[in-house]
Amino acid sequence: IMGKVSLLKEKHIEILYDAEKNIMYDHWIGFQTVDNVMDGCEKILKLFKEKRDCTNILNDNSKVTGPWQGATEWVSNVWFPKMIDAGLKNFAWVLSSNIFAELSAKNVSSEGDIIQHFNDYNQAEKYLEQKELA
Repeated sequence: IMGKVSLLKEKHIEILYDAEKNIMYDHWIGFQTVDNVMDGCEKILKLFKEKRDCTNILNDNSKVTGPWQGATEWVSNVWFPKMIDAGLKNFAWVLSSNIFAELSAKNVSSEGDIIQHFNDYNQAEKYLEQKELA
């Protein structure tokens, strides 16, 4: 059994990869500053580019504890286009139960409607597994 392999573990983010499922998992943790978000996103981009076959990301905000409004425009206009260029096709976003974190997430948009929002982690993972099989 292969399962998830940890690629990066820091205070505010952990990034894992499951080669069998072809999914990269981004687990964001705690309060996110604009700098945390941008730094974490750059690390995701770098690691995503190394996994050339990967097209799916499960972006888990369930442990995010507050707004990160200042970064939403950058994430939408700079980071997502770079990720799409790198091969991203499906982005399952598990929302935080914190209303401010959820609103920040919902203010992010991308080309081609690749973002899907979920309140349930398992549903998000199932969605990506089905996309991978399609």
